[in-house]
Amino acid sequence: MITLLLTISYCLLLASCDNSTIKGTMSEYKPPFDISYIRSQIDNPYEKRFKCKHPPAPMKDLFFESMYDKSSKNASIINPVAYKKYKADVKPLQTFESVLATTANRYLKSNPPRPEIAACAMSWLSIWADADALLGESNASGEFLRKWLLSSISTAYLQVKDDPYISPDMHKKTRKWIKKVAYQVKEDFSKYPDNNSRNNNHMYWAAWGVMSAAIVLDNQTLFDWAIYEAKVGVQDIQENGTLPLEVARGPKALHYHHFAAIPLFLMAETAYVNGTNLYDKNDKALKRLARTLLENIENQDFFEELTGETQNMDRTVTSSSLVWVEIYRRHYSDKDADKWLKKFRPVKHSRVGGDATLLYKSRY
Repeated sequence: MITLLLTISYCLLLASCDNSTIKGTMSEYKPPFDISYIRSQIDNPYEKRFKCKHPPAPMKDLFFESMYDKSSKNASIINPVAYKKYKADVKPLQTFESVLATTANRYLKSNPPRPEIAACAMSWLSIWADADALLGESNASGEFLRKWLLSSISTAYLQVKDDPYISPDMHKKTRKWIKKVAYQVKEDFSKYPDNNSRNNNHMYWAAWGVMSAAIVLDNQTLFDWAIYEAKVGVQDIQENGTLPLEVARGPKALHYHHFAAIPLFLMAETAYVNGTNLYDKNDKALKRLARTLLENIENQDFFEELTGETQNMDRTVTSSSLVWVEIYRRHYSDKDADKWLKKFRPVKHSRVGGDATLLYKSRY
């Protein structure tokens, strides 16, 4: 009875109490996670009381100073003062994406589905959509943040969009906003093709953001652009399992290899479920990348010899940096992968949809 009343109240809140409730629009493109399968595995429904918080104020213009020391030739040395300011400046964006991911995950864990949780996530998206958040003027750091937010927004929406009590208006405004942001990211990263940021992990993340939006929108133009960049990324992987522009990061080379692996594996998995196998490309390059990273977590001699510098492992081996391992493990049996997943599960990152163990854990 309580569940029914909640459902009715949220139906009224979202203005969707006509004779037929509205489900999320169907898409030909599949996300890299299977909502139906995930929910079928939930045997411990999330019964705690839920309270929807207010989202941070939408941010439209995106101007941020880099956290790295300006004298660092390869952007590998963090300036403590600049880092503190950067973290304070971007806190509203990071709060938005982290709480949004957590809310979407909580909805996915609710069984039966709780419409008030989906309504909360959609209200956050709608408020920022109404403000045209992320679509103002920006500098390079702002462009980087925009593409990361795009993946967080899209993967959260994909988790809640099929709740039957979300109004058509909320769907329409959210999808329109996601489309605007996606095309802006595509435009950002189609300029200055010789810049390192258009050829390294930043481009992989931009392509992942655009790909996740393409699934939301069922947009072939965006999907094709992202697939092309994903193929370029896989082709970038060398015979020794490294990425040249990440090696160039010197003391942070290993760190940024892990960071680059996340969008590469996400795009490979998305391509795979949509009929394109990137795992076999470039002589199984993704497996080479994975093995190189797993073999050097505890001993960084290989990367230190490669770069000539001691590796800075700060924030390199964490539950967020290892989310790619969850996807890798879906395709390859690997004792090292199992070892690190056992230690860090659930692995989580808002830009992959939140709880990667929930979304991507192997069913095999």
